[in-house]
Amino acid sequence: MSKEAMEDGSYIAMTKCFYCGESKDILLHQRFKDISEVNGKVADKEPCPKCKGYMAEGIMIIEVKDGESGDNPYRTGRLHVITEDAATRMFNGFDFSKQRVCFMEESVAKVVGLHDTEPIRKAVKK
Repeated sequence: MSKEAMEDGSYIAMTKCFYCGESKDILLHQRFKDISEVNGKVADKEPCPKCKGYMAEGIMIIEVKDGESGDNPYRTGRLHVITEDAATRMFNGFDFSKQRVCFMEESVAKVVGLHDTEPIRKAVKK
């Protein structure tokens, strides 16, 4: 390994959790090649241990900016966990047996009363 690689640490990267945005995994290149472009990015959709726990407790609701859509909408930073029963009633019978997380626009979260309650935690904005 070159002295430069050891000093700048470009062969080490930290990934982010797709759901909450917190640091998740440390990556180390086997041959000490530059992987700095991965640093601070989402590598997969496997939840971090905290999010796995939230999903085991109930359904994670991640607030997103109004008008956002797609697979990776802009998060407001607020995350809630509600019971599966409440989520099923709120989302008109949707089956949450496989899907344990959903995105909700900020304005909708305000209408259903989630936005003004204390979130389970304030997630890191993505």
